[in-house]
Amino acid sequence: MEKISKVTKEKSFNDINHFYGRLFMVAAIFIIVLVPVIMAIALKTAPNLGVIVKTIPALITFIIGGFIEVTTYAPLLGTSGTYLAFFTGNLINLKVPCAVNAREQAKAQIGTKYSEIISTVSIGSSAIVTTLVIALGVAMLVPLTPVLESPTLTPAFALSFTSLFGALAYKYFSKDLKLVPLPLFICFILQYFLVIGTGILIPVAAVLSILFSYFLYKKGKI
Repeated sequence: MEKISKVTKEKSFNDINHFYGRLFMVAAIFIIVLVPVIMAIALKTAPNLGVIVKTIPALITFIIGGFIEVTTYAPLLGTSGTYLAFFTGNLINLKVPCAVNAREQAKAQIGTKYSEIISTVSIGSSAIVTTLVIALGVAMLVPLTPVLESPTLTPAFALSFTSLFGALAYKYFSKDLKLVPLPLFICFILQYFLVIGTGILIPVAAVLSILFSYFLYKKGKI
């Protein structure tokens, strides 16, 4: 009886998260869509239907990639954290590492209320900090432009993207290096020869990693 009561409470907790998550997500989408609509009305113009039709294939790919990203990242972010992270963006380079690190530091078990709270607070904190940093960067952009465009610093910016994701990747790779080589090699080949977008490459990498992990597990290697 106590076990059934516990399951009911857990379900109610998740239902609350989904209810408010969906509510605020719908409101956010409405506000985002409202901006171009207001601009179109104010400027007395309309979208070019020809251009819209040309973007449909790319849009379908983006939708498929977005759906798979939700299923890939949701276990790492938790219910409420998923809604918050996908609304604020910067998942792979900011929200996911923040949530994972916070949960590891707090020693929270995935699927518990404690983990949900930790993930949500860490994602919300990262969103606030990011907004403050961006605001500061915009305010300081003009004064710092001569410094940022100096010949000494310019070469460093060409490598900043690679350095950022290399550091983030190694944090996860170092947990078990046996899982890394094959999925990484296959993804490199796919990207090099087919130039696949990240929206497709990320789920492909996730599936490859899961299958390879299962294979090593069955072989007793991990």
